Amino acid sequence: MEEELHALLRDLDALKQLPDPASIDRMRDRVVKMMGPSGAAAATRSKIKDMSAEVVDSNPYSRLMALQRMGIVDNYERIRDYSVAIVGVGGVGSVAGEMLTRCGIGRLLLYDYDTVELANMNRLFFRPDQVGMTKTDAAVQTLSEINPDVVLESYSLNITTVKGFETFLGSLKARSSNGRSTGVDLVLSCVDNYEARMVVNQACNELRQTWMESGKPKTCI
Repeated sequence: MEEELHALLRDLDALKQLPDPASIDRMRDRVVKMMGPSGAAAATRSKIKDMSAEVVDSNPYSRLMALQRMGIVDNYERIRDYSVAIVGVGGVGSVAGEMLTRCGIGRLLLYDYDTVELANMNRLFFRPDQVGMTKTDAAVQTLSEINPDVVLESYSLNITTVKGFETFLGSLKARSSNGRSTGVDLVLSCVDNYEARMVVNQACNELRQTWMESGKPKTCI
């Protein structure tokens, strides 16, 4: 990972001959932040092919698989077959995204058009070094470090625009890159305005898609 990041930095430096070097500089700064102050890539665990119920400190799923041992669920590993879309990565969406990631959901689609600000540090997983990144990219960065087994998709767009709505519909219908499912099993509306709520409602009605409203008003403090 560290070698790949350094190679990417060299490639970005070479691209400065393009008409917009400022955007390249911003991309380079993001990579440097990902590498951390020491210049080394953040440590992450390897992907796990099969969930194990073995109760050992090195098993990230051991406490979750206890639900299966207690008979609460028949086969906890089936969670990997499910896909969830979260519209709005703010106070509500960030909590939902982190909990689903820690539980080992198979695929998570994230939608938001905003960027991270210092004012967002009250959110569960946004960090000061992510200021300026799109919220969806910052979320993918954090969540992939928490659980690399989850397939994460970032959609930085406004679903209330014509183009954004078309992309939103298409992504909800698209087959997962890992081939486990077609479309999504659930859409969570975690937005903060009426217009976006109506767009989610319209899209899910058109697709006969199950969805849940879990947002908040923009005036909420």
